[in-house]
Amino acid sequence: MSLDFPTITVLGFLLCIGIAVGFSLLLVVLRGQPVLRQWTISLWLLTLGVTLLALRPYLPLVPAVLAGNAAMAGCGLMMLRGVALHLEQPLPLWRPLLMAAAFMACIFAFLVLWPNLALRLQVFSVFALIVDGWIAGLLLRHAPPQQRTSCRLAATVFLAEAALYGGRLFLPVAPDAGEDIMRTGSPMFATYIAGVMLELARCFAMVLLLVERMLVDLRHAARTDGLTGLLNRSAVLADGQAQLLKLRRQRRPLVLLLIDVDHFKKINDRWGHLAGDQVLRHFSATLQHCVQGHEHLLGRYGGEEFVLVLAGSTRDDAVERAAAIRARLQQRPALLAEGRVPVTASVGLAMDAGQGDLSTLLAAADAALYRAKAEGRDRLVCAPSVADSSLPIAVGALPV
Repeated sequence: MSLDFPTITVLGFLLCIGIAVGFSLLLVVLRGQPVLRQWTISLWLLTLGVTLLALRPYLPLVPAVLAGNAAMAGCGLMMLRGVALHLEQPLPLWRPLLMAAAFMACIFAFLVLWPNLALRLQVFSVFALIVDGWIAGLLLRHAPPQQRTSCRLAATVFLAEAALYGGRLFLPVAPDAGEDIMRTGSPMFATYIAGVMLELARCFAMVLLLVERMLVDLRHAARTDGLTGLLNRSAVLADGQAQLLKLRRQRRPLVLLLIDVDHFKKINDRWGHLAGDQVLRHFSATLQHCVQGHEHLLGRYGGEEFVLVLAGSTRDDAVERAAAIRARLQQRPALLAEGRVPVTASVGLAMDAGQGDLSTLLAAADAALYRAKAEGRDRLVCAPSVADSSLPIAVGALPV
């Protein structure tokens, strides 16, 4: 089989339809992926455009060219929109639509008013150059830190496509081509071959973007408490131990607070477990608010217990943070459908003394927390090592 324009057109059509079918099957499995939906639509529009190109000798010229270019424009816009959605970047719809309208107006002008195949090819190249450059710019400027590898590789592919269309602007079209795109000459033919190869590379780039995003989401889900959105127990223990060792090397202090929702069982028994879940979300939001602007690590330790690690904080700083948490809880009860539910907290505090690991600090904070509950709850108790005393110190009436 000779490698001529009709052959390349058929190969391009088969490649496009194969990729579109493959992405459609992915969409069946990953139905909750809006980005994948955008890209699947884009690929089907590309397939439609290539199909009209392949069938153009058998179709009326003007409708076929307009429909084919409209499909190609839609392909570019859906690809652009999908990338913006993937990067969680706002994309005002009027900008790409205005660009597509200008593109179609130029195609119409050089097809109906002043028929000129060379100018139509240049208009298409400019449109593709802008879209590919726009997408590459988004991928390079707004790549999330954990997804930079896939974004940079995808941007490389789109920049290569942009370079291809930029170079095509300067390629001559055979003088005897007329309106037959299959007679545009060898230089143009070479760009079509390169375009087929880059389309395959773009397919792999899109899959890579999806795979890395899903891996990031899975890693995040494995470290996150599903109810509160805070770090879960395993994550906070691992990160806390790493932070403890880092701060010791830097000779900086570290304070650990173990915080418990008072009388949580009574809340569940009186208002139900759904209300209890709302109280836990309210409690975690309060903790997050009170540690804003402070170097910290916050996670759900289990049940109604939370761990707060304050990096670089002194004992007095930690006592002040605990006071702020208790004060905000007193001032802002949980608002449930059943009414306002007062929430208080007991806190056990332990400060790193340079010995042991995170479990040592947790054990000390847990003993202090147990003392806080035994003494009536809604108070802070400091572990002995913090107070340099043989007994825990209770701080139950802090200024709030």
